[in-house]
Amino acid sequence: MNIRMILILTLCLLFSVSAIVGISDATTTFGGSRVIAIDQEQRTITFKTNEGQTWTLPVTDPDLLNRQSIAKNDQVTIEIDLNDRISNVIKLSDVPTPPRGDTRLDNEDR
Repeated sequence: MNIRMILILTLCLLFSVSAIVGISDATTTFGGSRVIAIDQEQRTITFKTNEGQTWTLPVTDPDLLNRQSIAKNDQVTIEIDLNDRISNVIKLSDVPTPPRGDTRLDNEDR
């Protein structure tokens, strides 16, 4: 009976671990992409990657198009979820860069 109980507990533990591992927020990121078009009605963004591929994908959240101040020809980084939907758009001009004379980052890397 003890062996049966250990086997049942082991199986329950394995199923629990596999369920936890199956849940992921993995994304694909396309940095340096260029926005070609934004379709508010269809809630899609068409963009061209650095490699020259053109994609038209829906956004995960309809409010994403309203929150982001992106426009045609903007350089962006686009994050895509596992369902091939755009989960985030980061305008490259919105990414902070250190001032020209600031060498702290260079010195820290050495």
